[in-house]
Amino acid sequence: MRRFYIFSIRPELIPLYKENPDNLYKILNGIYSMKPSELTYAYNLFNQMCSCIDTLGLNNKLYLKMHNDLVYTKIDNEHIINNLYKDEVSVLKIKKSHLVIDCNSSYSSFFNFLNNFSSNFFVCDFLKGDYFFLNDIELVIK
Repeated sequence: MRRFYIFSIRPELIPLYKENPDNLYKILNGIYSMKPSELTYAYNLFNQMCSCIDTLGLNNKLYLKMHNDLVYTKIDNEHIINNLYKDEVSVLKIKKSHLVIDCNSSYSSFFNFLNNFSSNFFVCDFLKGDYFFLNDIELVIK
């Protein structure tokens, strides 16, 4: 099972980190692994790097696009794809600060939609040390 954290990077920082995403990953990983005593510093650093996600807009657009698919379910701010044909189970949790995708594979069908929603998304799998800008990967056609 993979857990992808997706952050909306501030547009003015994209050119700075586009060629060196490893620096951006190191900063976000540092925030992710900070001690509770450093919470104020982590919060301020995070706000300098990332912008808020329009949760209502994202929830509505995703629901409108996918609600007719048999493999899709929505419960509150959780969107679920359970596709037996592709052997994929993905759960997308939408928060104001970031998105979380729990997926049983290295690729989630949610990536296709999210790439069309914003070009500023940066994806991290902190447990596996994986990271990339979402618009840099070759998206799988449905």
